[in-house]
Amino acid sequence: MEVSAMKKRYLFLLSLLAFLGVFTVGMQSQSQTVQAANQYGIARKYTTPKATRGTWYYRETGKYSSDKKTIYKVKITAHTAAGNKLYVPSESFLKKNVYNVSAKKRNAFIKKVTKKNIYAAYDFKKGFNVNNWINLAGDGIFYIPTTRKVNGKKVKALKIATGASQQAVSYAFKTKALAKAAK
Repeated sequence: MEVSAMKKRYLFLLSLLAFLGVFTVGMQSQSQTVQAANQYGIARKYTTPKATRGTWYYRETGKYSSDKKTIYKVKITAHTAAGNKLYVPSESFLKKNVYNVSAKKRNAFIKKVTKKNIYAAYDFKKGFNVNNWINLAGDGIFYIPTTRKVNGKKVKALKIATGASQQAVSYAFKTKALAKAAK
């Protein structure tokens, strides 16, 4: 009977050590995430609207576009757009550490943050806007779900736009065939 009691104690101690090991690793990775968020002013991850998610295909259709035949694709996930990680910036952090500091400190911060793949995202109408993390000029890129007529049928589309007036650069579709057929 003493042998089985010893085995139970031994198993209990091993289980306890394994739990503490996993708990410690989990706490360290959470601490690193919080530290990165504090370092760059990330308030939280941005979640894209469901209507904009998926792989979309488009052609550049603007009047200044030189290549109107090539079909491009953009992938939007819950927290990324075109491979860029999307976050909501902490306005209080940016005011304290970017906007109300010397140009030298601001430029050093911008240089540091541009090495990371983080972009600011904001809700806009039914879609969203993606911009540089530290936006000193420009309006970024807008992704707005809409519908378009292709071959006489109304289909789901994604308006990709830029500028203060959200000027459409192109319309993206769920298939290459729709993107090719769209005018």
